Amino acid sequence: MSDKPINKSRRDAVKTVLGGLAAVPVMNLVATAAAYAQDVPAVDPATDPTAQALKYHPDATTADRAGAARPGLPPDEQFCHNCNFSQPYAEEGYESCTLFPGKKVASNGWCTSWTMRAG
Repeated sequence: MSDKPINKSRRDAVKTVLGGLAAVPVMNLVATAAAYAQDVPAVDPATDPTAQALKYHPDATTADRAGAARPGLPPDEQFCHNCNFSQPYAEEGYESCTLFPGKKVASNGWCTSWTMRAG
């Protein structure tokens, strides 16, 4: 054990609490950086059941967009990059899509759930 006596002053208690509170944002930044550093897999329409159900195509020009008749934009202008469900992804050419959590979709892709982005 330590030969140092325990100091029970309020000033030391406040210093300890403030030091702990100051460490929380630093730990959050480290955890966030680690989360963004992980690469997520791209959606594989051949094996992903959600992609198959939504008829996802990584290349929208190969999809039957006219047959799906989604309102908002003409079928030849419907892509993942202008869909309401997607957000730009850190890697160019890909989007993060709420319909495919933990995976990325091609920016020039398309699925039957395409919805025009607001604004």
